[in-house]
Amino acid sequence: MPLLPSDSSEKEELVSAGELLNTSPLKACAEQSKEKGKSVARKSRATPDVATTSGATPDVATSSRKPTTSRKRKRSDVSVATTITTVATLINPTTIYTSVITTPTVTYVTTSSRMSVTPVMTADVATPHVATPHVATPHVATPVVPSSAVASTSTAADASASDSVCVSSAKRRVSMYNKITPVIVEKKMISMEDDRFDEILSFVHCSECLSRKVEVTYYKHHLETVVAMSCTECKAVLVKKPRGIRRQLNVLTGRMVYAEMVAGGGYNSFLRRNALCNLPGITHETFSRYTSMITRVSIQSCNRILAETRAIVHKEYAKQDTLSDARGVVDIDVTYDGTWHTRGHHSNFGIGVAIDALTKLVVDYQVLCKYCFLCVNMKSRLNKKKITVEKYEKFKENHEKKCNKNYSGSSGKMEVEAALIIWQRSLKQKLRYKTIVSDGDSATYKGIIELNDGAGPYQGLQVTKEECINHYAKRLKNRLTSLVKLHYTEKQLRTGKKREEYHLKRKGMLTDFMIHKLAQYFQKNLRDSRGTDVETMRNGILANFFHCSSTDDNPEHHLCPPGSASWCFYQKALADNLPPPSHTTMKVKFQLQPNDFNQVHEVYKDLTRDDMMERCIQGRTQNPNESLHQRIWSYCNKALYRNKWQVDFSVSHAIAEYNVGYKSCLDIQLGYGRSSLNQKRLKDMDRHMQRLQTPRSKKRKTVVDTSYEAGGH
Repeated sequence: MPLLPSDSSEKEELVSAGELLNTSPLKACAEQSKEKGKSVARKSRATPDVATTSGATPDVATSSRKPTTSRKRKRSDVSVATTITTVATLINPTTIYTSVITTPTVTYVTTSSRMSVTPVMTADVATPHVATPHVATPHVATPVVPSSAVASTSTAADASASDSVCVSSAKRRVSMYNKITPVIVEKKMISMEDDRFDEILSFVHCSECLSRKVEVTYYKHHLETVVAMSCTECKAVLVKKPRGIRRQLNVLTGRMVYAEMVAGGGYNSFLRRNALCNLPGITHETFSRYTSMITRVSIQSCNRILAETRAIVHKEYAKQDTLSDARGVVDIDVTYDGTWHTRGHHSNFGIGVAIDALTKLVVDYQVLCKYCFLCVNMKSRLNKKKITVEKYEKFKENHEKKCNKNYSGSSGKMEVEAALIIWQRSLKQKLRYKTIVSDGDSATYKGIIELNDGAGPYQGLQVTKEECINHYAKRLKNRLTSLVKLHYTEKQLRTGKKREEYHLKRKGMLTDFMIHKLAQYFQKNLRDSRGTDVETMRNGILANFFHCSSTDDNPEHHLCPPGSASWCFYQKALADNLPPPSHTTMKVKFQLQPNDFNQVHEVYKDLTRDDMMERCIQGRTQNPNESLHQRIWSYCNKALYRNKWQVDFSVSHAIAEYNVGYKSCLDIQLGYGRSSLNQKRLKDMDRHMQRLQTPRSKKRKTVVDTSYEAGGH
């Protein structure tokens, strides 16, 4: 007879433990295998109760009784209970009750004293591993697998699983860098009211005369306060006044300014946060000293990371059998894109970024600015005759090296100018950007190939251009929308106003929904046909066009893939020797007049030319650039006025985090140290950034057969 707890409180603990187990992942696992659980339950009824004892532990017995969870039990709970084998064990002399629950894949060990469920992964045979040597193992009919075999099996399974599981782009980028273990510095910051602090200091004795006549002097500097103590009785100095306190930059103030810069705020936002937190403020000049220092450190840290990035790019291309020349220069493919601080043609700041297409790492960037506040201010003061010409000339001479303005021209050409600077200095970085993936802007590519009087940036190597398939698919949408707007008539309304009616926008023709779906099919074919040839990609695009424009009288499915596995319902019916369904059941279809149909066909033929298809054959996108742009402007609010140092900080800080991760935080470079709590938070942010982003699709209300839709959508 097994020994079970007799005390009522101990029984309640086991009951609550059983209820906790019913809410564990085991319940979900058991509900999914309900039919298997019933067969296991029949076998368990046929198996008699066996009590096993060990010679070393004669007081330990086992039982196959089910745990008591509750009087009222749901149907699902009954199925769960039939698939669980529970062993209640009493261990002397500690009197700790342990419940071991065994399933075909997972073993859960529950200790009633802590009320926690610990999953222990096992092989096909579930054998519990408990640290206490007096716990008996449940009776299992199958042979026990040794722990070494289990370990080797699990290791091989993990290795195979890691190879097959998709890894996010951020995790691949971070894994290329050397693992940096930061020095954890625990600096405790204590905040208390002034009266409480004075009460604590009232108990301080002089170390010389042991009197309580201690004078305390406070020296406030920025957001920190330094205390100096001296004895008024014997004139002994207990705590000396620090030297140079007015000239140094404090740690606490630097942390607050750095946090404000990461949050995308400025000086006014810094003062408001301090006012809400009951903290003192600082002058604008002091704030600029901190921001200049932090920006300088951020740029230096970003340059070091970019130097390591280029070394990584050399190694990765060497693995692809891409050897460097005699000078050590390697040819790489980059995706390039520009971004501006504000929309339109009036932005003062423009940024160009080049990202390696293989490793998805940023290799170079350039920030252009066409406005300097000091230059404009001094010029205005000169015009108002507040300063002399001699003083203005002296200012220009001293300010020329520090001037923020490094570009003169229109804002729209900043992208081209930044690309020219990046391509011209690439050879100094032992890189040669032979292929550029852009968003269709021909001005950037034209400016690059016209360098050096048309010879290009590199002698003997012509830079080629590839299209971003996401932006190229938008061309079809824009072309079809422009075509629709050409065919309209003005209708006179009763109010006297005129309204434009588009003929091709009627039901069953080129509506906004139809144009959007055609662009989606166009993009899907570009993505699915990458790595093939030009003819295959063109036929896939035209197959969708003819499929959507087919009718029962004029079926155009000659380009659709044949066979019973085809997405085309017409070809599938022919392969199965069945009559094809009517075209009226298709969700995406349009019918146009012959003249309008030919115009749409001309748009498709123009977009599927051989030269354009060759640019899309690799199927590359500018998604890395778009992701980096979002990160840059999260540190620099577009709705507010920003200075050059704020843009420089946001770009350098964003690139460092994009390549290395959040472990590139500047707290160590700034000398502030990193606490264990901060390190844990940065690891959580890295884990969130490196997770695999899977698109979430909305569930359909009704189950609809999607085989009729072009492209299998």
